[in-house]
This record gives sequence, structure tokens and C-alpha cells, in this order.
Amino acid sequence: MSLFILISLCIVQGLTEFLPISSSGHLLLFEQLFGFEENLLLLNLFLHLATVLAVIIVYRKILWKLIKNPFQPLTYKLAISTTITVLFAAAYNIFDINDFVPKIYGFCFLITALLLLATHLFQKKSAVVKLNREINLNSSIVVGIVQGFAVLPGLSRSGSTISSLILCGNDEDSAAEYSFLLSLPIIVGGFIVELISGGGEIISSAIIPAYYYVIAFLTTFVVSIASLKLTIKLLKKNKFIFFSIYLLFISIFVLIFNFIF
Repeated sequence: MSLFILISLCIVQGLTEFLPISSSGHLLLFEQLFGFEENLLLLNLFLHLATVLAVIIVYRKILWKLIKNPFQPLTYKLAISTTITVLFAAAYNIFDINDFVPKIYGFCFLITALLLLATHLFQKKSAVVKLNREINLNSSIVVGIVQGFAVLPGLSRSGSTISSLILCGNDEDSAAEYSFLLSLPIIVGGFIVELISGGGEIISSAIIPAYYYVIAFLTTFVVSIASLKLTIKLLKKNKFIFFSIYLLFISIFVLIFNFIF
């Protein structure tokens, strides 16, 4: 893998992990376009660590409050959402639909585009309505289910969770805060599962120079923080419509690309 491909991969991961456009979907598209087949398990673990650190840095004050007082409603709601998502992920692994993913992720991009469009329209309609600042139990259940479906590439985790929370009547700040805090157990959990199940593959995947991992971590970390803050800013300004339009074109491109090739 060239350094250019590595940095491009890290930028894609950092940007799409928190922008509402699906990191897994874009990484799959990236892999199809460039056609590399290297075992990058170890590199993926570094990228996950970088995105986790980005969330910790941005939401350090809230996380510190949770650490000091873990037995509070927010903790329980995050646990409920995470548990529901884990059940979906387990079902995903049991039924093993990986062979179908390349055929359906273009449609998943389209679903995300429509969900972001619905969010944009709802924000315009509710501009003068007082929305909920605190996530309630029903919203935590809904977002857990929605995040469960987002294990499919093309269905944006951040986009679907933020959108579902807003459509449930929560304001932009609480929706973004809950969504990104909810990403921590999911990313960390995925990291641990890959670490345990990877075994010898992790060692065999160390096929790129050692300094590549440092570059990959720092690049992904910086881009992740920028994309996280950009997502929050655009959400508050009701600009998710731009992501919806972008994903519409991406979905059309993917569907045509997979049809031809």
C-alpha cells in the first residue's frame, strides 16, 4: 500500500465516521474502486482507536461527569441503546449476510439520504417548537434499534441515530451529544471483538511499515475531530440536506457501478 492510499483511507475513515454519510459504506466503495486486497486488520484497529480518542476529547467534560457519577439516567439510557444494538449485531453475524452487502449498500446509501431529507424537513417545520433537551426512554430504545440496522454499510450510524432522535422530538444538541456518546461503546466493543477474534490475523496483517501506523493514527484523529465538530455545526444550521443530496448521487453511482461491474 502506498502512502497516498494510506492517507486517503485515513481521511475517508476520519471524515465519514462522524459525518452522516456512512464510514463503512465509503470504505467499501473505496476498496472496490482501488481494488486493494491486503489484510488491514491491525490498521483498522488503529483507526478505531483514533476515532474513539476524538470523541473522548470533544466530549471530555460530559464523560468526566459520567465517570464521577456513573449511576444516572443518561448512563442507563446509553446502556439500553447499546444492548439493543449489540443484539442486532449478533443477529447480523449469525445470519452472515456479508455476501449480500456489496449488492445492497447502494440502496442503504439511498435510505440514509431519505432519512436526512426527512430530518431537514422536520427541522424546518419545528423551528418554532420547543424540543426536548433530555433523551427519554422511548427515544433511547428507538435509537438503539436504528443503530442496530446501521451495522449495514451505507446506513450511516451517526446520520440515522441523530435523525431518529430529532424525529422523536429531541433538539439538535441533545441528539448529537447522545449519538456521539453512544458511538463510544460501539466502537470500543467492535475493537475488542476484532482484537479477540483476529488472533493470528492481526500479526499477519502487519505488512506495512511501522511508521505508517503513526501517520494513520494521527491523520484519522485530526480528521475525526474536524468532522465531528463540522457535523454538529451543520446540524445546528439545518444543513443536513447537503449530505442528503450527496448521498443520493453516491447511491446512484454505486448502483450503476455494481450493475456494470
